[in-house]
Amino acid sequence: MVLIGQTIQAYKGLSCEHLVKFAKTLGIESCELNPQGVSFDNLERVIEAVGDMTTTFHLPVDEIDGYDFSFPDKQAEIDEVIKLVNENVKSLNILLAVFHPVEHQGEYETLVKNISQLKIPVVVENVMSRSDEDFLQYYNILKKDLGNQLKGWLFDVAHSYIQNGPETYLNLLDKMPFDELEEIHLSDCNKGEDSHYSFGAGVLPIRDILRDIKKRGFRKVIVNEIDAHPTIWHTIDSYKLVAKHFKRSLYIKVALRKLVFKPIIQRRLRKANIDF
Repeated sequence: MVLIGQTIQAYKGLSCEHLVKFAKTLGIESCELNPQGVSFDNLERVIEAVGDMTTTFHLPVDEIDGYDFSFPDKQAEIDEVIKLVNENVKSLNILLAVFHPVEHQGEYETLVKNISQLKIPVVVENVMSRSDEDFLQYYNILKKDLGNQLKGWLFDVAHSYIQNGPETYLNLLDKMPFDELEEIHLSDCNKGEDSHYSFGAGVLPIRDILRDIKKRGFRKVIVNEIDAHPTIWHTIDSYKLVAKHFKRSLYIKVALRKLVFKPIIQRRLRKANIDF
């Protein structure tokens, strides 16, 4: 059965643990954590907030964190992430970790060495800097070098749309081994910009995408990689739309909880001078 998640980090003064609690209140069944949201400084609070919720973990990305697992000069920061993940796989209920290929800088050997130290399955994500053919070749090399640790690959729809254009952005699903597709990242975007918008704020035909993914029989992990634009409530509506296509009972649950809890949450946020 498909697992539907939401990216969680920090937002307008609210830390990761607050947003995880917020997500659980609204019925969201899974979260994708990352180094921007969880560190050893707030780890215990995040663990408490997560409870029995299943999570995935997105490893550092150069454009966001200033480094990734392929940077030899960032080994201290990388070791900290490895330690955090390895020591808390069970307490954070981490299903898998997501990583990017080497992009504009970094070393492949360093990437493989660091990924290999993780005590968890990993999936590699398609990126805008690599063509479909290059990503397939890279994936096959990773399969040899990482072995069974590489659980499969991740399809980021917006990355493919920006890379390939509106006519052929779903073709990667035919070029790559579909049975090894473990996770999908969804978000809306502008042309040429990986915006991480809520659905409807950009150019992606999201309903067509969801119908296509469902028709292909995908039943694993879907994560809305959305940065609460234009508001966090649009993010929740985007989550509802995915649930409506794949898990009707989850859609009803989130819709009802939003109806009940939105006024309460908004009042609390206004008292804290936080504008959602």
